[in-house]
Amino acid sequence: MQKRLFRSNMIGKLTLVCAFLYIFSVSGKKYDRCQLAHELLDKYKFPKDQISTWICIVEHESQFDTNAYNSDTKDHGLFQISELYWCEPPAHPNGCHVQCSALHDDNIDDDVRCVKQVFEETQRLKNNGFEAWTTYPKYCKGNTASYIQGCNI
Repeated sequence: MQKRLFRSNMIGKLTLVCAFLYIFSVSGKKYDRCQLAHELLDKYKFPKDQISTWICIVEHESQFDTNAYNSDTKDHGLFQISELYWCEPPAHPNGCHVQCSALHDDNIDDDVRCVKQVFEETQRLKNNGFEAWTTYPKYCKGNTASYIQGCNI
């Protein structure tokens, strides 16, 4: 009898874990760099001269994965937006008025709205909006043309 209860309990837990993993595995999207470059330019109207820098940042921050999460820095999504300032977990500021969980799906509309806000605020404070991303000075400051090479931009 105890074996059956144990087995039933384990099967139930395993099913729950599998369902949880499935939900999170299908909610994100892995972009191709050229696909993202064109989407940022054409759909979201990012300035053309910034596209290669954004692609560099995204590559180094999330590896083009909309479901990325950095548990050390508490950064979310494609652009690794910080929950310390910009998205809403409990007890933190929410500068972009967005739930952090919304930054993990394959719809990047809310991510882009937030990124533009982060960029503008950092531009105002530091005269360089890209300085909000820690990968910018190390990897993306300077000539980033190679990040969009072959993308026809």
